[in-house]
This record gives sequence, structure tokens and C-alpha cells, in this order.
Amino acid sequence: MASLLPSNGVLFDIQGQAPSPSKDFVQFIITLKETQSVYLDQLTSAVWRIPYLGWTTKSLRITMLHNDQTIWRSWRITLRNDYKRLLPSEQKEPVEDFAHDERLQFDVGKTFGDNILEYARRLCKGQIDYLVRMPKPLQIYIASFLDLEDVAMLSQTCKAMYEICSAEALWEQIFHHHCDTVTDEMTSLALDMGWKQMFFTNKLQLQVKLRRHQQKRTSPDGGSTFITEEVASNPEL
Repeated sequence: MASLLPSNGVLFDIQGQAPSPSKDFVQFIITLKETQSVYLDQLTSAVWRIPYLGWTTKSLRITMLHNDQTIWRSWRITLRNDYKRLLPSEQKEPVEDFAHDERLQFDVGKTFGDNILEYARRLCKGQIDYLVRMPKPLQIYIASFLDLEDVAMLSQTCKAMYEICSAEALWEQIFHHHCDTVTDEMTSLALDMGWKQMFFTNKLQLQVKLRRHQQKRTSPDGGSTFITEEVASNPEL
């Protein structure tokens, strides 16, 4: 999971303007990096500094600790002449202290809303949303094993998951999971109408669309020259 975290350590970054009547510009950042451990025999400079250890350097390990913290920055916006004396302010504190800092939580909630505040609380507790940080092909692969009801619920969680749950690649996999046989004609039709729409088309309508699509491909003028039995017997189609 460590590979899914940003290399610069910035887990969350949001900017905006403070609510009226204030016009101040604010920024809220949460940094988080997992602890890393390295052996001294992998660091030539470290081995050179302690040559008396010799081959025993494999048993000596250095733990690199990162300062996980929240950062609140604000820039005062004013029309007064003394604006040059108003310097930007910055407040840093460990992520563990965010849950007890009522003042900072109030500022975050007032500026960015309760949803952002709750999201920040979860991040500071270590509840990281790894799913949205995964590569898109992996997200689609995981979502393809969900029930249709779960796919619908997942699409309502955030914009990123809505795009994943609406992706044609996902519905192509879902279609293959629910259909025993997928012919070349069905694949060609899906390229025209979309896998999602094709999945929710009932079998009778799908047969009609397949025949029309096949006839359109074989007809010289690309049009339809006959009416199928299903259409004749079902005026609604």
C-alpha cells in the first residue's frame, strides 16, 4: 500500500477562500509517509563511515521516521494600506493532535464544509482511501466482481468512483461475467451502443438490434430492407 501514497508525502491538499465577510485565502494540507527501514550494507556511504563493523552491517538497520503533520496556511486579503505588514501565517501540528484541536477543526469545517472536515479526520486517523489511489485498470478489475447493487452504491461515493462505475471497460467485463457466449456480432454492436446499454437491454430487443446491426453492415446502402418477426409481433419495439 505504501506505493499508492504520493512520493512527495502530500496526502491531501485543498485551497480556497474563507467565507464572507473574510476574503482571506487559505490552504489545508495533510502529509503522511510510511516509516521506511534500510540496512547499512545497502548504503555505501554508511559502510564507509563505520568500517570496523565489516560484514556485520547486515544486522544493523536504520529506521527513517517522517513527521506526519497537518498544515494550515492563510493569506490575509485586505484593501487597507498596511497590507505590506500582513505576512502569511502557517500552523503545523502532528496529525495525532488534529483530533484535539477544536479551533483548527472549526476553521476547516467553516471554510471547506463538514464533508471535508470528516474526510480530514479519517485521514488523520490512518483511514486512507486506497481504492481511489489505485491504477484505473485495477479499480475496474475490482469493481467487476461487485453485485450490480454494489456498483450503483459505489458510483455515489465520489466523482472518481462514478467515472469508474460508468466506464465501458467495466461494463464489458460485467457483460462477459453474466453472459455465457459473446459473439463477434455482439462485440461489434457493443462498440456502437455501449456495453452498459447493451447489458440492460432485454433479450428480445437485443436480438432485434443484432439483426439490424448485422443487416446494416451487409446492406450496400447501410439501411434496413425488412422488418423482423419480433418487431412485427411487438409494436412497442
